[in-house]
Amino acid sequence: MKTRDRILSTVISAFNERGFHAHSIADLAQKCNMSRGNLAYHYKYKEDILDDIAIRMDKDIKRFLRHRKDFPAFYNLSLDIRTCKYLQKNYPFVFRDMSILEYDSIREVMQKWSKDVIKRNLNAFAYGIKVGNIKEEQYEGLYYQLAVNAWLITYYWIAQHSVRETGTNDQPERMVWSTIIPHFTEKGLKEFAKAFGNEFTNNLGIPIQQFIELKHLL
Repeated sequence: MKTRDRILSTVISAFNERGFHAHSIADLAQKCNMSRGNLAYHYKYKEDILDDIAIRMDKDIKRFLRHRKDFPAFYNLSLDIRTCKYLQKNYPFVFRDMSILEYDSIREVMQKWSKDVIKRNLNAFAYGIKVGNIKEEQYEGLYYQLAVNAWLITYYWIAQHSVRETGTNDQPERMVWSTIIPHFTEKGLKEFAKAFGNEFTNNLGIPIQQFIELKHLL
């Protein structure tokens, strides 16, 4: 492993453990088993490290993008959700600390990726309407809001998971699809069941009656 790659891996672990602001350059040098001067040769400031972390995140996003279908498909939306889950798992400090988004390189990557995801969601809905899988828009802006909500649910999942202590079935992919499924046509429901299986739609969360009966335990 190259020196800069080794430094990045160590520093990302440190940031994930205690946050970006909890570490000085001297702390990070110690964790990397090198002198402060040696670390400064590669990264003079912590912000310089963020620039390379942004590049690494961008490469991760592009690696997932290579697996996309060539046309709007159910699979592509789920792939975007899995991409976000991967980023949250490997760079949680970015999602836990909004001040990190003040740094240009991180903000640029996250803004572009977020806008692209929302645009792809909209394209998928438009394609779904065209082929008869999704109902016509009941009022203007419905599918735009749905596209943004799908992104919001996934992007802020790490905060939800921490605050709500979510269970196994309470996953972003299920939550996102539960907001979209009611807008499917009968044809769309069949296509979705073919792609994901009936078990997926039968396990979206706690049935309302069960929730009423057990709400005192939640």
